[in-house]
Amino acid sequence: MTLVAPEVEVRLLRAFRRAATCVPAYRTLLTEHRAVAGQVVDSASFSRLCPLTSKHNTFNRFELDQICVAGGMRGLAGVLTSSGQGGRFSFGLTTRAQASAGADFIDQALDTAFQIRARSTLAINCLPMGVGFSSHVMTVATTSVREDMALGLVRAFGGHYDQILLVGDPLFLKKLTDRARDEGLDWSRYRINVVVGEDIFGEHFRTYLATCLGLDVDRPQNGYVLSSFGVGELGLHLCYETPATIAVHRAASTDQGLARELLAAGDQATPPPMIFAFDPLRTFMEIVEPDCHGYGRLTISMLDDETPLPLLRYQTGDVARLLDAVEAAELVSRRGIVLPADLPPMLLALKGRDRDALPNGSQLSVYRDVLYADQAIARRLSGAFRLVFTGTACTMHVQLTGDARQEPADEQALLHQLPDRARPMRLVLWPYARFPFGMCLDYERKFSHYVPGETNPPGV
Repeated sequence: MTLVAPEVEVRLLRAFRRAATCVPAYRTLLTEHRAVAGQVVDSASFSRLCPLTSKHNTFNRFELDQICVAGGMRGLAGVLTSSGQGGRFSFGLTTRAQASAGADFIDQALDTAFQIRARSTLAINCLPMGVGFSSHVMTVATTSVREDMALGLVRAFGGHYDQILLVGDPLFLKKLTDRARDEGLDWSRYRINVVVGEDIFGEHFRTYLATCLGLDVDRPQNGYVLSSFGVGELGLHLCYETPATIAVHRAASTDQGLARELLAAGDQATPPPMIFAFDPLRTFMEIVEPDCHGYGRLTISMLDDETPLPLLRYQTGDVARLLDAVEAAELVSRRGIVLPADLPPMLLALKGRDRDALPNGSQLSVYRDVLYADQAIARRLSGAFRLVFTGTACTMHVQLTGDARQEPADEQALLHQLPDRARPMRLVLWPYARFPFGMCLDYERKFSHYVPGETNPPGV
């Protein structure tokens, strides 16, 4: 069992007792689970005795005031809404004290990543669904998924700041850089950093996006592309990349031996998971029902004493594995890999959503990233695709950008980039307006790349 630091254990038990005493729904779950609160005395008994929670047995079952601490619905400063992709929304609630502290947390996190206290920073928030953040240090402009607005801000304000921070999801950042290229925007006039949320991505995408923005992926001191993992009902920036974790992931993406030894992911059809750092004083991470390689259901307990909506042993639907940072650093060093900085002490390998596993044994991330393997082809694609399976055989439908013409060699080039075990029996490139699955692609909603039981359009 992983040794839990005393301060983490104190915070965990305090969060548990608060929920067990003050949250009606949690008391019900404890009773149904036959868990006696007085028997939870350390992290081991917490994990052994306490019920697992999820959207299904909290938001889908109880009224919101039953999930909250008594009186927690009063005096809220903000509500963060989930994507609703499962058919029902869940919510993250923030008090006014938390909102102020949240700005401090964001500032500290982004200062560590991008030195925002030393460099005047314009943060352009392009996240969808009204996801917002505030700062005591940066200038924050929130555009949602309006690429014209975001580029207008870059032109009007960018020259007055030491750096620009773009925050968005992969599909929208693709659209943003496409439009910037069409309009002739010269990104080299600005120092650019990027935080990518909402979806995991591969190194082909990181390289593509960095190239579009004039960045050198292997020189993070000049600006870089960072992934951040958050969950609407839990909070933003729960896990995050650093220059060191990025360097390890890039190495594992080209070195199957390293991927196999460090991440148990040497098979090309199952690419290396992303490597994230996290703060154990903010989140208590567990992996439930791990497989033989240590990957299981990511289970998170939030340790904030002030949250009006305490969620403990909450399962996000992601598959992950905890990594030993010391062992990872030693392995990387033995392979002669020089990191730009030390690895953070707490590491998590994240495969992605459990629903991203496909009938052929591969994962969506393989197909998502292959669209960016050839940058010339990537410029002609929107980034949207759909996989349709018949048994374990699939057809891959890919959408072109609005003005792109299909190049005859593109289909075969994309197929060639995919590993044998994941290769579709057919790949179809669709003009933008004729893409059968994508006119709902409005960048506000998460796009579904695979829908179980779906069939191919007529004539395909």
